[in-house]
Amino acid sequence: MTDRAIYRSRINPEDKEDFLISMAADAVVLHCSDHRFQRSFHEFLTKGLKVGLYALLSIPGGGHFLTMEAMMSKYFRVSLQSLSFHIERNRPRRVIFIGHYDCLFFKEQVQFYFPEPDINQKQFANLRKARIRLQERFPNLVVELYFADATPDGSVQFLKVE
Repeated sequence: MTDRAIYRSRINPEDKEDFLISMAADAVVLHCSDHRFQRSFHEFLTKGLKVGLYALLSIPGGGHFLTMEAMMSKYFRVSLQSLSFHIERNRPRRVIFIGHYDCLFFKEQVQFYFPEPDINQKQFANLRKARIRLQERFPNLVVELYFADATPDGSVQFLKVE
């Protein structure tokens, strides 16, 4: 049996060794794996924030896992291990967390632990808490928080969470 290429990337680096060694990630990005938002996330990162190369960790709930050590310890440990690997190996200038409207993971697993009456406000509060937790582990790390919100016309707008 012979291996046959089924797709060839159009990316053609001039120096393969240089390409593999020196291309550092501009950011580590952590967002939810919800299929409904993937294209909007990518567009926001590349066109809205103009992030060049980024290491991506896409898991249910995105950055919300950082606040779940007591509730879902195995999920917390595995996710933190993956995120830490990306941060330690890539040495990014920043880490970007993106939450989103109608996050099913948040609705089913996390929202009950926050007093805010609005589910989006609960997510904002939890993203802020997640940033604090990550910066406790990586004190000099810049962590940016964003939220993908649905608009009445069906488009997605991104809000900066302070």
